[in-house]
Amino acid sequence: MSFSNVIGQGGTKQRLVELVQYNRLSHALLFLVNEGSGALSLALAFAQYMVCEKVNRPQTTAAPAGPSLFGDEPAAPVNEGSVVLPSDACGVCPACVKAKQLIHPDIHFSYPVIPRKPGDKPVSADYSSEWREFIRQDPYGNAYDWLQFIGAENKQGNITAHECNDIIHKLSLKSFESGYKILVMWMPEYLGNEGNKLLKLIEEPPASTLFILVAENESLILPTILSRTQLVRIPLPETGDIEKALVERAGAPVEQARQIAVLCEGNYHEALQMIIRSDINHGRHSHEECASRFKCGVRRRGNCCFA
Repeated sequence: MSFSNVIGQGGTKQRLVELVQYNRLSHALLFLVNEGSGALSLALAFAQYMVCEKVNRPQTTAAPAGPSLFGDEPAAPVNEGSVVLPSDACGVCPACVKAKQLIHPDIHFSYPVIPRKPGDKPVSADYSSEWREFIRQDPYGNAYDWLQFIGAENKQGNITAHECNDIIHKLSLKSFESGYKILVMWMPEYLGNEGNKLLKLIEEPPASTLFILVAENESLILPTILSRTQLVRIPLPETGDIEKALVERAGAPVEQARQIAVLCEGNYHEALQMIIRSDINHGRHSHEECASRFKCGVRRRGNCCFA
């Protein structure tokens, strides 16, 4: 996934590039955002950007200075002849192709999982196929959608102690193809006290290791983890950006897209659910047709649908 696939967030995308451009990138970032606003998509795009071969072999030319993502003083102007990074991953180099397919060997993922059977000690890698399919279908989906996607029903998802051990092992190895080793952890709120196993790794990571944590509720994150990350608050997408995405990506009529973009309050996932419910309730499409059209699930109870 490249930045161009992320709805809106133009300013945030630019500032992330500037963090790399001016060598101000922390080794542990926490993307904090409201549900459905695209933080996971942004994290996936940033991970792809970091391994892109074009980004790692940039052109030499002049570039303007820009402010830090974290409100610091503007960086010093870049002199002519300095390296200037592209504003997005190229999308076509071998590294980008693997990153888009979520199979790049230096980009690792961690997310809540459940035991497949009693006594299991699950790790995220056990669900890698399901994860790739979930992201392909619904990159703006939420934790409930994911857990239902893997058949959790009423089971509680967790990022387990065994997962923490697996992370430590993976990031202790040398990178395979990229200059970076990257961990994208989605929903660190599901990480209990076992997350303290990761403290030393986050505080003193191997060289060229990048943590990108994607969360929705700051208060549910372990304070010991929170204190070791650099917080990046991701703003809600603009109403106009959501309206445009609903028309161009979801095929919604312009007037319907305009109304729903206002009502969804920056939650693109909810916007899709609202279109599906409207279409079903007005008999324009069946539940199955809507699910196929929008590539995202809708919970159904009787004849009613719920986001």
